[in-house]
This record gives sequence, structure tokens and C-alpha cells, in this order.
Amino acid sequence: MTDPKQQQPLLPEEPIAPTDFTPVTGEVKRSGFSLSPLKVIVGFALIASLIVLWFLLSARSVVIKVAPPVAQVTIEGGFTFELADHYLIRPGGYQLTATAEGYIDLQQSFVVSKDDHQLLPLVMEKKPGHLQLTTNPEGAEVVIDGELAGTSPTTLSSLSPGEHHLVIRAPRYAPQTRTIEIEGLDHTQALHLDLKPAWGYVQLTTSPSGANILVGDETRGKTPLTVEVLSDGETVSITLPGYKPWRKTLVVSTGDTLTIPDITLVPADGIVELSSSPSGATVTVNGEYQGTTPITLGVDANAKHDISLFLNGYLTHKHSLSLTPGKTEVLAISLAANKGEIKVLASPADASVWIDGRLRGTAGQTFTLPSRPHRIEIKKPGYASQSRLVTPQPKLEQVVRIKLLTEREARWASTPEEITTPDNQTLKLFKPEGTFTMGASRRESGRRANEVLRDVQITRPFYLATKEVTNSQFKQYQRQHSSRHAGGVTLDRPDQPVVNISWEQAARYCNWLSNKAKLTPVYTEDQGKITGVNTKAKGYRLPTEAEWAWAARATTGKEKKHIWGQNFPPGGKNGNFADVSAAKIVGHVLVSYNDGHTTSAPVGSFPPNEKGLYDLGGNVAEWVNDYYGIEFSLGMKADKDPTGPEKGEFHLIRGASWRHSNITELRLSFRDYGNDPRDDVGFRIARYVE
Repeated sequence: MTDPKQQQPLLPEEPIAPTDFTPVTGEVKRSGFSLSPLKVIVGFALIASLIVLWFLLSARSVVIKVAPPVAQVTIEGGFTFELADHYLIRPGGYQLTATAEGYIDLQQSFVVSKDDHQLLPLVMEKKPGHLQLTTNPEGAEVVIDGELAGTSPTTLSSLSPGEHHLVIRAPRYAPQTRTIEIEGLDHTQALHLDLKPAWGYVQLTTSPSGANILVGDETRGKTPLTVEVLSDGETVSITLPGYKPWRKTLVVSTGDTLTIPDITLVPADGIVELSSSPSGATVTVNGEYQGTTPITLGVDANAKHDISLFLNGYLTHKHSLSLTPGKTEVLAISLAANKGEIKVLASPADASVWIDGRLRGTAGQTFTLPSRPHRIEIKKPGYASQSRLVTPQPKLEQVVRIKLLTEREARWASTPEEITTPDNQTLKLFKPEGTFTMGASRRESGRRANEVLRDVQITRPFYLATKEVTNSQFKQYQRQHSSRHAGGVTLDRPDQPVVNISWEQAARYCNWLSNKAKLTPVYTEDQGKITGVNTKAKGYRLPTEAEWAWAARATTGKEKKHIWGQNFPPGGKNGNFADVSAAKIVGHVLVSYNDGHTTSAPVGSFPPNEKGLYDLGGNVAEWVNDYYGIEFSLGMKADKDPTGPEKGEFHLIRGASWRHSNITELRLSFRDYGNDPRDDVGFRIARYVE
């Protein structure tokens, strides 16, 4: 039987009509999280509040008292909050700079402890002052604190603030002594002094008039005349041909006038008319000075008189006479040349001899010359001339030996052994001879692969600084530089070596120093970048690796392994290395060594090497001029004046530092490299001579 439901016919399906697509317009309403500007502001405010709260809870109160109170204080090293002279600062190391007009800038490293309240008192040093000094009369000698400082008018510069002892003195004036207070602060003070005369006056008349007046040995004129006489007394002489001389020591009060009653000259019993050939000879009668020839003298009759004539280059002439009353004697003396013999020997033997500017032949001769000073000059083409000032002695042959130097030898002989830079560094002259070996043997304990043995010859003499550049010296170039600190221990004291500088900073400092000394800079710069090296320039530079190695290692015997010698570890205090005092800062130390310095030491704190150079194997490692590379030459011809690779990614660093303690780093052949600043890398300077 069939189910009725199954028998119902199926209805036809209605067709589905398509509709047009219409895009949604306007904003889409989204559900879920929404970040509004208000929420952002509130969030940032909450974070800032938490930071401020954290700072307030962790910071400590530090009172900084600076004299003078008007000083401007800046603190580097972290965030600080200032309220008057109170500061909120988190514990740690900081660098303070204080400036004030008239005071030397103060830079001070300090450490904030965990104590709640701390006090940091600082006193700034006044700048020197200046004294502008004038006197009446001008030309007075000025003595300040026992040292001659020139003549007035003058300006005494850079006087330290405080009391100074001043003495002003001039011939024929009473000296003046003053204690002056120099204010400092770079101020110029003015002082004028009127010197008081230290003489009086004497009125002199004679009968007859027209007599010569001498005060001491100085002729003042003829009578009648008023002359100056020093207050403490001077000898006054009056002479007139045909009359006996009048002599007396006169004392007169300062500023007063002494009138001497008319002096009646006594006719001489005898007269001597004296002349000499050549003229100008000094004349004494009985040991008393009378004048120079030609001269007319009045002498006592019936008495012996000893007359002497002196002239440089001539024998002394002596004459004795006794005249009867009314007698006049004419004496014409021909002075005999006082001669001696000078033998001139020279090398080269054929050099020419010039005496007093005249060619007299070649060396190897004996010359007879008047007994007076003569300029003897030895000349030869290609050689530097030399001269001597010689005075022949009668009956005595003198020998003058002169070895001429070639012009180059003479130039070296005149080259100073030491020079001083404008920022007060000392450089020593070195002229290496022969060859030496750089690097280290494969068998040497601690050797690194970059220490390849090679023979080197340095032919260009050079100057090398005896000490590393200090913070105070570098800050003359870059005032705001700070070497900072390590582990809370300062590296920024004025006498410590400058650190935390790049190789380029060191090179630019050398250029600055060259310009200050009016020398051609070695390093070429383009927009503040070092782009090349002028090896022909004589300005200041970093030493080459070869120069540094020779200065550190080369000795008269075996080349040194360490700055102290051949054995390891060091004994005594030979340099500044990582020792027990640095254990809190560096990981590995010399447990049996204590140099007394946690970080870097003041430059020159330890004994110099055989060449007089300090800290070449300790204190701070040092930038050198060369790019880093590995070069070979052992067994071949020695490298002459090497300057390293022409290009490179890094620059060389030589020497150990206060962070080094193992046998590898403390060897003088140790080579490191880099470009960026480090707290244990500084530098020293060098210069070519020619």
C-alpha cells in the first residue's frame, strides 16, 4: 500500500532574484578595547609619577657650598634636582664644574654615598692679577718678591692674589720698598711712585775760573758750576793746566745745596805736557787717575812723580820725573805694541784663517798679534764656520784648535736636546743608530700571534715626550673633556693621564698643539675628520709604532721584555699595573704587587727607563700613529722608518695599563688595537726634527 504523503506532487521552486551590492559608508563601530588620548595622558602621568617617586626614594640630599657663592655649578654623570645649594642626587660618581668670573674653572669629581645628608665644600682659586707700574723718573728697576721684573713703566702680569714685596730702585735715587696687596680676579691695578732724589748740589767757583770739574771719574764741566753729588758722598776733583789739582770728598744732604767758598788754585811748581802715540792712553800720577792723553799736568817741584800710561793692546809705559820750580817738560810717548803669538790649527787642515775680518792665509800658521782681543774665524766651503775671541799674551804662544763640522753636523750640534711645548710638555731628542728587533719569539711566554719578529731601522731623528699627556694639558685644547671615573675612583685629576679619548681626538690635539707652536700640522683634516698624514711636516704627532717600541725596549744590551726587566712578576714599585688595590674594579690582579694607585697614577710617579721616559709599560696604554696590521721582514732587509699600513680599520695601541696584570699584557711587545675611547688608553706626543 502506498503512503499518501509520498504521492503528493512536488511544488516547483521559486527562482532567487539577485540584488545589487551597496558598500557600507561611515564609521564602523567596533566592539572591544579602545585607547583614548585621555587614557594615554593618564598613563604617561602615572609612569612619570612612579619615576619621580623612585628618584625621590633613592636620591640623597647633597649640600654643595662653593666659594664664591655666585659660582655657576653644573653636574654631569646623572640626573640631579637643584634647590638653592641643595641637590637631590642618586648614589654614584659625578663630575662637577664650577665657573665664576675672575676665578679659575673648578672641575671636581665626587662620589655620592648612601648617607641621607652630605656636604661638599668647594673653594675656587682666584685668577692671577696684574699691576701696572709707573715711576718718576722712568727706567727704574722693578724687583718683585726678590726677582728682577724689568724697568718702569711696566705691567707685572699673572701675580698671585695676596701680598707681594716690591722694590723700586734707580741710580742717584733713594730706593722705595712697598708691600702691595694683589686683588687677583684677572683685575689690573695701577701704582705710581715718585722716587726721591738721593743727591744734593754743590756750588763751585775757582780763581782762576775755567777749571775742569770731575765727580768721581766723570767730567761735569768747568767752573763756576753747580754739580750734583750723591748724598752718601763723592770725590770732587778740580784741575787746571799749570795749577795743582784740588780734590775733596764732599757730603751733602738730599735736596740741599752746599756752597764751597771760592777755591784759589795754587800754581804748580812744574808742568808736564804729556802726549802719546796712539793717543787716548789712561794717565795716572803716583797712582791717581788724571785723564787721558793728550793732557797738561801740574806737579809739585823737587818731588819724584811716577807717571803711567795704559792702553789696551800696548805695553804699560812708566816714566818718573822731578821738576824744578817753574820748569815745563814736554813728554811725547810712543807706546810699544804688546804682542803675542797665536798658532791656529784646524780640521780640515786647509781651512782659511780670518783675523778681525781679514783673510790671513790657511790654518797651520803662527800669527804675531797685538795683545788685545782678536776675532779668529775658520772657514771652508761646505762646512759651518767657527770663531774664537783670543787675546795674545807676550812671551807666550797660544794654540787655537778648531774642528769644523759639516753643515749637517753643525745643524745637529745646534739642535736642542730637549724642547718644551706651549702647554709645558718636555720632549727629548733621540737619534737611534743601527737596527733593532720588534715583536717576540714564538718561544716567549705570553706571546701573541700578532707579535711577528721583524728588523727595523730608524734613521729620522725625533723628539718624544717624556710623559703621557695629562688631563690639565688636554683641557687646554678641549675644556669640557672629562676622563670620568672607574668604579667610583676618579680618572680626571689634573696630573693624571688623559683617557676616554679616541685616536682621532688625540690626533686633533696634536694638530691644535702644532698650530699653537706655529708648526705645520701632521694630520690633514676635513670637516673634523682625520683624512691623512703629512710625513714631511714637523708638527706634533703620535709616535710611530717603531719609535715607541725602540724607546720602550731598545737598550745597550738585550732588548727588554718588561719595563722592569726580564722576569715575571714585577718586584718593587716599577710601574702602575692591576694590583691588589684595583681588585674591586678589575677581575684579575697581581696579588703580590701594590703600586699604591687604584686606577691611573699621576704621570711620572714611577722611575723612568734608561732613556729618561716615564710610564711606557704601565699607567695607561698609548695610542700610536700606525694603523693596525701584521708585517714581516725578519731575515730580509730591515724596514727603514716604518709607519705601518697605509690604510686600516683600527689603530694600534701599545703598552700596558692600570687594568693589566698577566704576562701577555705586561710585555713591552704586547700589541692591541681599536679606535674608540677607553678608560685605560691615553697617549704621548712626538715630533720629527727634519
